[in-house]
Amino acid sequence: METPQKPHEHSLRNDLLRILALLIQSRRLIITVTLVGAVTSALVSLLFLPNWYASNVNAVPPRRQGSGLEALSSGLSTALKDFGLAKVGKNTGETYSYSVILNSRRMKDTIIRLFQLHKIYRLDSTEWTDLRKEYDDHVFISNEADGNYVITALHTDRNEAVNMAMKIYELGNLFADEIYQQEARTSLALLEKRFAQADSSLVAARDTLLKFSRKYKLFSAIDQAKAAASAVADIRVQQYKQELGVELYRNIYGDNAPETNLQRDLLRKANEQASRAENQPGLAGNFSLSAVGADVALEYMRLYADLEVFTKIKALIIPVIEQNRQDLSRRQPSLVMIDSPVPADKKDRPKRSLIVLGVTLATFAFVIAFVILRDRFYAVRGSYKAALEEAMKRVVVQPNNDEKK
Repeated sequence: METPQKPHEHSLRNDLLRILALLIQSRRLIITVTLVGAVTSALVSLLFLPNWYASNVNAVPPRRQGSGLEALSSGLSTALKDFGLAKVGKNTGETYSYSVILNSRRMKDTIIRLFQLHKIYRLDSTEWTDLRKEYDDHVFISNEADGNYVITALHTDRNEAVNMAMKIYELGNLFADEIYQQEARTSLALLEKRFAQADSSLVAARDTLLKFSRKYKLFSAIDQAKAAASAVADIRVQQYKQELGVELYRNIYGDNAPETNLQRDLLRKANEQASRAENQPGLAGNFSLSAVGADVALEYMRLYADLEVFTKIKALIIPVIEQNRQDLSRRQPSLVMIDSPVPADKKDRPKRSLIVLGVTLATFAFVIAFVILRDRFYAVRGSYKAALEEAMKRVVVQPNNDEKK
């Protein structure tokens, strides 16, 4: 026995068959409009969409010696840990990515002016917002997982694409070197100032120690005092070093920058360690280093520690100053080219086959929807006319019946 079909299933099948018959009946219109859309999209893509050629530069940052700021900060956490402080933070390498420079507004505006890209993008030369958006659509900077940078430039002329990629690479090195030189000059000025202060403090400490030794005829402290003096000197050197690091970071990055706050936290812990070493017993014996008024040996130790402090400070600052001076006189590229740009063999865009295929499918779907909607419109209009005529007949028949009565 056959299973009887439900009314809605029968109606759905009839609707599908009716739509299929309608599409077959309108096949010429569908095929014609679809072909017109395909041919039109092909002609437009061929005649009005220019070919864009891509060229790229592959470059890596060199292994360069750190700046004076990095040299001063390196090893600080380890040194503090030796004195009982926990290690705070970790070395994060470069403070910024070269993508910041390569994608900067200065870079975009310079390239747009040099290559007159407003003509290529077909925009007015004063529409900088739109020009930069077009630039972002045709120039790509990618920082790969291996650490290399790939600079890709698109142009309607394959040779100009090579020139654009090469110019972006050269300007990136130039801008990065300007920033590096500015950092080195700022660090050098501050370090030279601190070196002069340390030198004058060293002379004062030496004279004071010399007078004290002559007065009390004390020219050598006991081994324990020397060891305590050396330990105090190391702690205070680290304290001074961290103070200098805070000032350097504040001058370069700003007072509220995360890097400055991290250095300020290290300075606070260094101060706490120095305070415990000088004001609490245990470092040189069962007494605090600050209680030196009655004991000549402890007074000598304090003066000797001051001399050690400023001697080590000078030894700390001198190589950093020399490094900054070398950085100012040296022009080392920030990015080293691995693969130079070459003219493209094939166009990168537009993908005309995809454009034609997409327009063809869209036209096909549109004409099918038009045929179905047109049929439904005629059906609804016919039903409306039939209902209207039936209503008019009833209106006419009703008065006649009333007259007969």
